[in-house]
Amino acid sequence: MNKNIRYLAGLIAPVLLVAACGGSSDSGSSASGSASGSASGGGSGEPLVIGFAGGLTGDAAVGDVAALEGMTYCVDQANAAGGIDGHPVELIAKDMKSDTALGGTVAQELIDSGVDVLVGPAFPGMAVGVVQAAAAAGIPVMSAVATQPEYTVVGGAPVYLAAFGDNVQAAAAAEFALKEGAKTSFTVSSPDLTYTSNTPKWFVQVFEAGGGKNLGDVTFNLGQTDFSAQVTEIANLPEQPDVIYTAMFPPDTSSFIRALRAAGVKSRIIGADGFDTVALLDAGADAVEGARFTTHGWNQEGSPFAEYVAGVEKANGAPPEAPALSALGCSTIQVIEAAVKAAGSVDPAAIAAALPNLENVETVTGTISYAGTTGVPGKTVTIGGIEGGEFVFKDAFVPSNIPQP
Repeated sequence: MNKNIRYLAGLIAPVLLVAACGGSSDSGSSASGSASGSASGGGSGEPLVIGFAGGLTGDAAVGDVAALEGMTYCVDQANAAGGIDGHPVELIAKDMKSDTALGGTVAQELIDSGVDVLVGPAFPGMAVGVVQAAAAAGIPVMSAVATQPEYTVVGGAPVYLAAFGDNVQAAAAAEFALKEGAKTSFTVSSPDLTYTSNTPKWFVQVFEAGGGKNLGDVTFNLGQTDFSAQVTEIANLPEQPDVIYTAMFPPDTSSFIRALRAAGVKSRIIGADGFDTVALLDAGADAVEGARFTTHGWNQEGSPFAEYVAGVEKANGAPPEAPALSALGCSTIQVIEAAVKAAGSVDPAAIAAALPNLENVETVTGTISYAGTTGVPGKTVTIGGIEGGEFVFKDAFVPSNIPQP
């Protein structure tokens, strides 16, 4: 295992996945419960220590496991190039198990390990304790894959996202649906997360402002396997919608779409960035054919995103299963790198002071600026689709009508 990547006690299956990003999984555990090994790389200055309190199991794993893959790869790349501004980079990851109560404990353990920056879990509701612990210690916080705007205020301290906000991706989805001729929509939401509840509302706001009509909404619970009630309600609508929009993510997506098609519903499915994973195709080419979704980049030849995907495939022997979410992990490291260089230091206070002033940071998922924002960067939204059983690029733009979060 790379000496600059450590996994504290509590990581089980995710360690096996991430160990493939540059090291072996045969390292031992120390008395303190952390795993470490040896490898060369990095600069000769004071180490930059990044802690990841991620949901590597549970609901947040859909994003955080991919994010850890991206962070690990880009830490390896940085160290191979001499570190960040001469500082070797160490990444310490621990599973907070998508548990809000456990988040603060995990964050404190990482802080006690000497981290200079913390990366929190995918969803803000799980991150309150993480942000609060970091704020008390003066440690800056980022989130790699979170898109919920409230993340930046949920713990009472600044947080910086590597992704666009849900209000932005919902607006882009609605504008693209209108562009493709949709006149009616129906939404499927869940009260379990603001990601799955607020994003459909913002879609409706922009869709109706653009002349469309939303025919209603039905709710579900995360992790349910039987969608018969929701599908029956949609199938029995007096008018079938042109599009059905949801911020659902795997494994729920496949079950829902299969049931929907089995009931004869032919409306086009439009999803949020949680759709951008190979798992979506598990629903079957016929079921998801024609689907659209918002995402953070595309594997277009010659692009930084494509170079990232190729690099991960070469390092790991396989491409990322969720390329956009994985790439956001790399973007997070690139933002931290820019902050360290701007600060001229790995001191947490100096990094925290540099982050809100960053502008035009080039990352594998696009240009990131925080100056004049609340910590949610303004970024281009990519639209992907499924045609012929494969993912295809459809468009990329900044929506014109972005709702206030």
